[in-house]
Amino acid sequence: MIPPANPRPHQRTPPKKLVLVFPPMVMPTSPPLGIALLKGYLTHALPDWEITLLDLNLFCFDRLFDGLQTGAIGLGPRFLQQIGGDTPAVLAAARFFKAGSPTNFYQHLAHYDQHARLFLQFTETFSHHLGQDATLWYQGGAPMPLLQACAARIVAERPTCVGISMIFSQQLAIGAALGRYLRHTIGLRVFNGGSCFTTGAASFLKWYPEATDGIVVGDGEEALQHILEQDGNPSGVAGTVLLRQGRLEQTPPHFRKEIDTFGTPDFSGLPLHDYYAPTPVVPLLLSRGCYWRRCTFCVHYLSAGESYRLHTLPVVIDLLRRLVAQGITHFALVDEMIPPGHFARLAAAIDAAGLNIAYYALAKPQKAFTPQVLQKMAASGCRYILWGVESGCQRVLDRMDKGTRTEEIAQVLHDAHAVGIANHVYIICGFPTETQAEFAETVAFLKQHQTAIAAIHRGLFALEEGSPIAHAPQQFGITATWTIRETALGKRIGYRTQTGMSMEEAIAAFQSALPFFRSFNPHAQFLANFRDHALLVYRHHADNRRSGVES
Repeated sequence: MIPPANPRPHQRTPPKKLVLVFPPMVMPTSPPLGIALLKGYLTHALPDWEITLLDLNLFCFDRLFDGLQTGAIGLGPRFLQQIGGDTPAVLAAARFFKAGSPTNFYQHLAHYDQHARLFLQFTETFSHHLGQDATLWYQGGAPMPLLQACAARIVAERPTCVGISMIFSQQLAIGAALGRYLRHTIGLRVFNGGSCFTTGAASFLKWYPEATDGIVVGDGEEALQHILEQDGNPSGVAGTVLLRQGRLEQTPPHFRKEIDTFGTPDFSGLPLHDYYAPTPVVPLLLSRGCYWRRCTFCVHYLSAGESYRLHTLPVVIDLLRRLVAQGITHFALVDEMIPPGHFARLAAAIDAAGLNIAYYALAKPQKAFTPQVLQKMAASGCRYILWGVESGCQRVLDRMDKGTRTEEIAQVLHDAHAVGIANHVYIICGFPTETQAEFAETVAFLKQHQTAIAAIHRGLFALEEGSPIAHAPQQFGITATWTIRETALGKRIGYRTQTGMSMEEAIAAFQSALPFFRSFNPHAQFLANFRDHALLVYRHHADNRRSGVES
């Protein structure tokens, strides 16, 4: 029987389907925010489209551990040597974080360090191997079964179009290989986005020209909407970068001032209770951009168009209420920085709403974080802050244009500690012209205030393309620059300065300080590597203190 040429009036055309993918392989302790933000907006903006979220990162970890449990997957001797443990130990670490007893997680922090070290090393090592395999697959080789399974999982959704969101460099090769396969073998349109592409979209297209039909930079919501409205054609859409007949085509992004109109993230479809933490921790973005935008080493704020835009507090409180009603009470506020005035208003609004939540956030330790403001924050559920300290030397802070004073930083840290907010601090070693004596000042500053510091997040200075330093290197004492290597996100830049530590001397100073840095956290050495876990531990201990129970 020949079907009718046109569907009958009561028959509906199948909806177009967008599958938003978060690729492997990074730490799987909480759900991805970017694809949830896109779904929250596009579900309302494009009612004729079905939006599905796939966290292939979590999918890969679960599949790996299931395969190790059944014996379907084996770890070779070289791999086991690299991670420093055997298969039973790897499985024990996975169970400890995901399926084990929460009591053990909170009360056996010596065990925590043992499991965290192995889980971290397993993640880093397997991510490296999976990235290597993805590179070979992109170049025409056969993929390993785990990558085949990822591709099959996407195809099983029968998408019309696929969006791949990447925020970590470890995801690039895997996202590129999946994109090339979906485009060339399945015939799908594929688009990329995410904070990886703040400055590196053109480099990615040069590195992986067959991976995508276009990259979305800046706010992704409206750009992806307009691409889908144009039947998958990104040409001319604000905020897109693409190759057309081998030539780069870039359309500058548009940044909507009122971000409340983007709506709020929609995590439906993601298994919030299945991540590798005993209690779900959900990331939220309450603003876009950075209110300071002057740190000379930074490029992060460029993704927001050098703007700072806030969600209004009624929208934020409504979002928190809805998530709390779903049983979610722990949050990572991943804003670039929350200024003290707005933080005080946010804390007051949370308290007035009667929300019993816990959260962590990022901020700059400036004197406007008074004891009164910090007390409001603690009362609202703030359990720790990631502070952009960077240095304990005032000259270096001034060259960074941080706008902070060492004595004010110290005061804020002690005041926060006094009200029960744990302090995690960022430190940079090797800022151009920093001397060994000045880095020693930073180490001495940290040692002097160690009782008020719970953890140190440290890193070596890297000269980022697009940063104020890169635009005017001579102003920062840099006498020569060169390309160390090309990467999928741009150049890794070497430099020489007329004064201060060389790159090699900075590496040596940094490495010599690592044992000291690692000694800070009073609960577990590796807790700083698992930010979501840190929130859970700090809340657990705060609740015990309030109830008079020994931690």
